[in-house]
Amino acid sequence: MITTAPARRAGLAVLALGALVLAGCSSTNSAGGGSSEGASNLTGDIAAGSTGTVDQFTDISAVCPTDGKKVSVGVVDGYGTNTWSKTVLAEIQSEAAKCSAISGVEFIAGRGDLEATTSGITSLAAKGTNIILVIPDAGPGEAHLPAIRQATQAGSTVVAFASDPQGTAGTEYLDYTDQIPAFVGKSKAQWIVDQLGSAGGNVVFFGGPSGALVSTQEFAGAKEVFDANPQVKLVNSEPIWTNWDPAQAQQAMAGVLSQGTPINAIIADYGASASGVIRAYEAAGQQLPILTSTDDNSLSCGYADLKAKNPGYELATVSSRTWIGRVALRKALAAVAGKSDTEPSLYELALFEDSTGKTADAVTPDKACLSSAPSDATPSTLLTSAEITKLFG
Repeated sequence: MITTAPARRAGLAVLALGALVLAGCSSTNSAGGGSSEGASNLTGDIAAGSTGTVDQFTDISAVCPTDGKKVSVGVVDGYGTNTWSKTVLAEIQSEAAKCSAISGVEFIAGRGDLEATTSGITSLAAKGTNIILVIPDAGPGEAHLPAIRQATQAGSTVVAFASDPQGTAGTEYLDYTDQIPAFVGKSKAQWIVDQLGSAGGNVVFFGGPSGALVSTQEFAGAKEVFDANPQVKLVNSEPIWTNWDPAQAQQAMAGVLSQGTPINAIIADYGASASGVIRAYEAAGQQLPILTSTDDNSLSCGYADLKAKNPGYELATVSSRTWIGRVALRKALAAVAGKSDTEPSLYELALFEDSTGKTADAVTPDKACLSSAPSDATPSTLLTSAEITKLFG
């Protein structure tokens, strides 16, 4: 029996900003735009751009269309091949299964190729797909905007999620929903500052595909904290790009270690990349420093063994927010159905996991570990036990 994290577990705690709305964004989109039936695909009572907490999630039954018409859904992931992407898709499929109006979910993986990603967006629109959910991370977010605009103009309701498209909700797409990467970077960096104290030290930051905004924005947030605490220094001037590939992360970390610079802490914006970093240390026969990343079952379940061999090792994670696609789907459905969805678009994530036990509301690795699930599983997922088993086999 797989033990999964409860949907509202305290470790998914976020800092609430209530119903505050980000500057420049309205809680109800009001820009024009047309669908094949004359209703705007850029408007909706969906609290676009608002921030808040996961306990404000909407139940999909409240926004599922009830007019008898079927709704087609397409998902375009600029990367789409790693475990995180597969889990995100499974969460969207899980959510879609709760709404009988949804006729199906079509998936296109960009595989890190911008042209393939944008082609996927426009091809779904050309087929008349009602809802298109896009992770614009095959390169700089704004590079995806021409295709997103084209899909919107074709009548599809487009919601970007998990990576900033760098456009305007209500003008080029309906909404953008995600964590706030810069805030996540600050959360991780502050934990490192607290652990290293006045002695400080050197930090390495690992990101995903070259130029991915989710990486660069998280890096910027971390740098802001480190700039205010000069005893802690970032070794790299930009993220070390790994394509979110553990093997590439291992190779990159090996290269850093070969330079001989003492490393006191590591930030990785993806848990599987952190696993590659750990393997590099093990191969080099060096002691692990403190590490912070997104949650990953191999990190949680493997913590105790690593700690026994590396006394100075500590682990902190934030939620991988594989559940964010559920929010994107509900926002789009609400707009299509002409219903209200007041749940937040943007989430400021505090630490999900802290091995030191010092962070309020965070869980320790032994509590986060899904003991019967694969190492690739995500402890903060909202998938059920049965869904995790189906996903990983």
